[in-house]
Amino acid sequence: MGQRIILKPMAQIDSQTLEVLRQSLEQTFNCLVEIKTQISSLDYAYNPKRRQYLASTILSSLGKFGKEVTDRCMGIVDVDLYSPGLSFIFGEADIGSRIAIVSLYRLKPERYGLPHNAELFRGRAIKEAVHELGHTYYLSHCSDAKCVMHFSNSLADTDIKRGTFCPKCELKLREVI
Repeated sequence: MGQRIILKPMAQIDSQTLEVLRQSLEQTFNCLVEIKTQISSLDYAYNPKRRQYLASTILSSLGKFGKEVTDRCMGIVDVDLYSPGLSFIFGEADIGSRIAIVSLYRLKPERYGLPHNAELFRGRAIKEAVHELGHTYYLSHCSDAKCVMHFSNSLADTDIKRGTFCPKCELKLREVI
């Protein structure tokens, strides 16, 4: 069987957002992308002191999901994620297991008192999903601020990036694929 990416919405995620992600990821990674919903409580990953969810704990639960060796799996959540040492994260990847997670929580303009903007929100979601999946293809952070593999420390960083790889990262990706 060929390469495949499995999107696992772990919460009630807008179907249009999921479809936009599916199509974008298929085009970017040139492979089949399937959506397999797994709505479940994420309470096991919640840290009440931080009022956030530990991303690595959710990644571990995704690792128990049966997938083929060549598959990649991406969990999609709508909660505030963190990683030890960071105040928040947009997503995280486990390179060895080819599993990633992305949170839509901080990508929504309305979270910052701005009007809803579906195009801006979906563009951010695509960039973060491509970025985290890029790690599962052994890509590291890129120094090119416009490359999708550039580290986003803030939404401003995400907004500056393109949703595509720079030529250097694109070449690395094609070598892996």
